[in-house]
Amino acid sequence: MKQFATLVIASTTILFGVTIPVVQAQAQTPAYRLIERDMAASNRIQVQVTPGRATPISFTQTDEAIAYILVADPSRLVYTTDTDLKNGRATTIFLRAIQPLKFPGATTTAITNLLVQTVDKTGQKRLYNFDIVPVRRNTGYVGIQIANAFVIPLQGSKLRAASPIGFGTARRHRTASENSAIAGQQTLLIDKNRRARVDDIETGLRIAINRGYTNKSDPVVPKVQQILSLLRNSKVTIPEAATSVGVPVEVISELGRIALNDRLLRLGQQR
Repeated sequence: MKQFATLVIASTTILFGVTIPVVQAQAQTPAYRLIERDMAASNRIQVQVTPGRATPISFTQTDEAIAYILVADPSRLVYTTDTDLKNGRATTIFLRAIQPLKFPGATTTAITNLLVQTVDKTGQKRLYNFDIVPVRRNTGYVGIQIANAFVIPLQGSKLRAASPIGFGTARRHRTASENSAIAGQQTLLIDKNRRARVDDIETGLRIAINRGYTNKSDPVVPKVQQILSLLRNSKVTIPEAATSVGVPVEVISELGRIALNDRLLRLGQQR
């Protein structure tokens, strides 16, 4: 059995206490894109919406309830919530693309924005701004989940909540390379002379699935997708992201190696 498949089985054993054999199965639904609450509230978050499918934006992992929703251009998008906004318990919005409508005097745009105001149990209000991006293909996730600060293990047994701009005073004790982590641009040392980027990890996962090293039904796959979302939306290193989701960093390293080796092979064939 190939090395990556062995790593995936080993990591599955670590995660779930059982070994799940690599067999052909129906593809598992992609994971939610998980975004830390403060990061979501301070940035414009893109949400891809596909015709014929409903895309949820969920606040169920926070203590917030949805108080107000505004779609800037309602000509191509409709929404519902899991319960009436008036009762103060709505936590999820479901977005659906529709055929374009014409409203007299209204302006339209290809990418509109959705404004969502929430209120938490202490009465604090937050305003979220989502850019709604229509796409024709299925997205890499089923929806958006807004979550409280991610818990990242630090040295020893202490845990500290991650903020979108760093990890408090603990960051002062890290190396320069870790401190320079920029969301979406993190790298992981694969061997002496090569580093894998976030895009390489995603490419390696796709290659591993296409070549049968693993399959989409393996529980590790959505966890890797969650790691990719975390890396692209937070200033967190790759080992920290892997640890926070519960995936051995060796699995992530192997995905990067698969992508880098594939790139070298294709370059050699072009010469």
